[in-house]
Amino acid sequence: MVNAALNWASLVGLLLALYAVVAAPSSIAQIVFLLGRRADRTAGLIVATGLRVIQAVGRFLALPLCGGILFFQGWRLDPILQLCLFLLAIGLIFESVPGIVSDYRHWQQRRNRSSSSV
Repeated sequence: MVNAALNWASLVGLLLALYAVVAAPSSIAQIVFLLGRRADRTAGLIVATGLRVIQAVGRFLALPLCGGILFFQGWRLDPILQLCLFLLAIGLIFESVPGIVSDYRHWQQRRNRSSSSV
């Protein structure tokens, strides 16, 4: 049974699904930048790459899955729990947006440096 009510949980589900569209490609770019021009294969680089891969899997699978569950089944939640999920999702987005913006700026700087050296 699907109830098509638009409530806080449904809005959070849509927000998480849309955020996954932005965040998932950014995680691939993070992995590429991390491994791009490195000649060393130290333990720190391997651990950092592993953490970025786990983060990418979470962004590709967990965000859309949680968004879909909240969109289709969020009408079952009581209003206090819906508000808590809304606050949690907003906090997640506000915590991760500066990292995505920083990665985009680093990408722009690298692109400008590589185009100016050609």
